[in-house]
Amino acid sequence: MSSDLADTPDIPVLYSDEHLLVVDKPPRCLVVDAPGRRSATAVDRVGRQLGQRVFAVHRLDEDTTGVLVLARTEEARDALEQVFRRHEAERTYLALASRVPSPPAGRIESQLAVGRDGIVRSITGRGGERAVTRFRTLERRGRHALLECELETGRRNQIRVHMSELGCPLVGDRKYGWRARGTGGPDRPLLHAWRIRFVHPVTGEQVEVECDPRETELGPSSPPTGAG
Repeated sequence: MSSDLADTPDIPVLYSDEHLLVVDKPPRCLVVDAPGRRSATAVDRVGRQLGQRVFAVHRLDEDTTGVLVLARTEEARDALEQVFRRHEAERTYLALASRVPSPPAGRIESQLAVGRDGIVRSITGRGGERAVTRFRTLERRGRHALLECELETGRRNQIRVHMSELGCPLVGDRKYGWRARGTGGPDRPLLHAWRIRFVHPVTGEQVEVECDPRETELGPSSPPTGAG
């Protein structure tokens, strides 16, 4: 655990019961430890807030913000991991693309694999992991487009890879092809986990949590009406 944990601010809790909680993950925050990294993780920070150990059951990229589910017990962790492994959680994101995709709405399916350079890409032939993203354009923002993206699967960098390969990398995503015009621009991909919905694996009740983005660039002028 990082020595700077005591200096980190609390992470907002959006939903909580005796089995699990949903938090609003900030940017530049790993969910769990990574090799060679010593910064406080979301699991560390929430555990400190609650005064108890918590467990990660799925991941968000380090710079992706928004809804993150954590388990309070090992039993809940095991049950929730099955929910995510079977892709039973409905996960909806808001993303700012560098251009309007063509077509403006659709479904992307590919096999994703990590290359030797550490970059995730779609591959042909055997290998990789099946990845499916549904997307629709909510609004045009000048030359940019605000998108709603729903994951049918949840792979590493999935939305970022699919949008880049569609020719519209996310604004701020230099890793996957975004280039700033002039100087400045965001220093991270503008991607936000906006909503999650799943059946509670212990109580059987429906859990649905929404979290509006902090960034004004990702805030739609009117709330999305549902998954595209």
